[in-house]
Amino acid sequence: MPDEIVKQLNTDILQATTGFLVQSANINKHAVEKVNRYLPELEEKTRAFDRNNSQSTLAFMTLTMLNGQSPYRMMRQVMAEVEKRKGALVEAQVNHAKVLKDIERLQDSDDPVLQAKYRQKCVNIATMEQKINGSFKDIATLIDAYNNIKEANGIEDWDEEAFEKEEKKHHVRRAFELMYRNVLVGGRASEATIEYCQQYGIHPQVCLTEVSGYLAYTADLIAKGEEPPHANHLEDFLNEMAEKYKSNPDATSERLFGKSDVTVTDYMYKTVTK
Repeated sequence: MPDEIVKQLNTDILQATTGFLVQSANINKHAVEKVNRYLPELEEKTRAFDRNNSQSTLAFMTLTMLNGQSPYRMMRQVMAEVEKRKGALVEAQVNHAKVLKDIERLQDSDDPVLQAKYRQKCVNIATMEQKINGSFKDIATLIDAYNNIKEANGIEDWDEEAFEKEEKKHHVRRAFELMYRNVLVGGRASEATIEYCQQYGIHPQVCLTEVSGYLAYTADLIAKGEEPPHANHLEDFLNEMAEKYKSNPDATSERLFGKSDVTVTDYMYKTVTK
């Protein structure tokens, strides 16, 4: 029975929009005619916008926001985004079942009020199903991004210990990235970036000197009228800095805690590394 109801909804949704025509002569007939003519196309095209972000926005912005281009951080962000959508789907399936049950109860009523409620439920369930579909499309997009990140970085499998091993290097890279942004925007290092550098063993003046040198070098490339460097040029510089200074956090750890590594593998979730 529910399947038959769902099949009928496509025609009932349009009736839900124009149903006032039956109940009142005060509704503008020209406006109703325009709605009847063009609403089906708008309903169809709306399916392309059944989620908050496009696939491009999700991949290029959501997964790198506050993370930079760290593969492990991006994969962690994938999981966080999937978890949010899983929670929404769990909630949606309950609401969907309730609305479907209401539609089944109201569809054969002759009462004008119940008929109006029936049409309302038809619109509600159509909108709900668009959002559910959007969540599934987002999760599928995120899964593709996850698999692509693994393939691009030669990661076959990983666990918490593998993630932790990359964390120091990520923060070193991030310190140079923030310094670059500070100098580019304001011409100087912010207090927060200076503190971040010190926390991970990067001397703030060393970081500032490296970044200032890169800025001057890049400005010279642009001034010569050659092909403008791609954003990958900056990412390569940041990778170079991460590789060059990746051992600095170890010395800071020695100073603070008497050992170069404070992570304890016994507390970690491990499926790959032993």
